[in-house]
Amino acid sequence: MAIGQFELAFRVLAGLFVVVAPTLLFLGLWKGLTYLRDDELIERARRMDGRSSPSPDPTGISAFPSSAFDASEGVEVVVCDACGTANRAGVTFCRECFGRLPDD
Repeated sequence: MAIGQFELAFRVLAGLFVVVAPTLLFLGLWKGLTYLRDDELIERARRMDGRSSPSPDPTGISAFPSSAFDASEGVEVVVCDACGTANRAGVTFCRECFGRLPDD
């Protein structure tokens, strides 16, 4: 059974669409993302060059608590037997070496 010219043309065009469409969609996405990027934010990050933010966190919450505990503030401290790091009382593992703390 012979294939007709219209059917052959349809198959070639469908194959061409399947090959070219993903590339065009990706290029459109890339162009859109390039348009949406915040150039001012990127330049500010480049100028900082790894320095910390000049303004403190407005919430006052730190992701990295201070490494030393002040005994005058009434915080109970447990010292790790393995590494000597001060840890808050009531915790099970040392925050530095992850060793088990004494159960005092």
